[in-house]
Amino acid sequence: MTILNINNVVAGYKTANVLQGVSITLSESEIVSVVGRNGVGKSTLVKTIIGLLPARSGQIIFNEKDITSTKANNRAKSGIGYVPQGRGIFPDLTVQDNLRMGGLIGTKQKKLNFDSVFSYFPILKERLHQRGGTLSGGQQEMLAIARALINKPKLLLLDEPSDGVQPSIVEEIGKFLLKLKDTGEITVLLVEQNFDLLQTVSDRAYAMEKGTVSDTLTKEDLNNDETLAAYIAV
Repeated sequence: MTILNINNVVAGYKTANVLQGVSITLSESEIVSVVGRNGVGKSTLVKTIIGLLPARSGQIIFNEKDITSTKANNRAKSGIGYVPQGRGIFPDLTVQDNLRMGGLIGTKQKKLNFDSVFSYFPILKERLHQRGGTLSGGQQEMLAIARALINKPKLLLLDEPSDGVQPSIVEEIGKFLLKLKDTGEITVLLVEQNFDLLQTVSDRAYAMEKGTVSDTLTKEDLNNDETLAAYIAV
């Protein structure tokens, strides 16, 4: 079943369009990556899907419903989790309160299942009463992902989770994504430039260039360093 269908979407900022008619599809339980050089529109695409930027034309279908004009908070409530580049945690709140803030997005669950996210990131249970801003960069990334997962989204948008994160934590994030895939409950759209993470978790990928999808990459393409470098390296 197709869970996300982006049809010829145009979006951008005040002065110009960044997305120039992007079309992608994601099926249930896939991990699909978006690759490309800096400035081609990868983060803009993710922000448009979650609703932080309006689509100026085109259509966004999520879980068989047209959400093109739906506000970002309602998209989150409908089952889209979002982890921005730079993490965006609340640094003065504890790990526990950060997770509770994530729980405010949903309206259906009366009790948050902390154990479900601790099963992926046990370090967060150990740091439960520690302020988010005192965690390492990698632990903050884990917290940001856990906060997005607390409401059990159907689609998880991850924008460069390896950015500023030590290699050992990137490896842990890769293992987490594979575990998440094994559940069959969540689809992931991953914006990433780290070769190891891309090659470990991606089923396939879309390559972007100048605000458009320039190519689609198979698992075999992604596992070829030279092929992958042609889309990412400057």
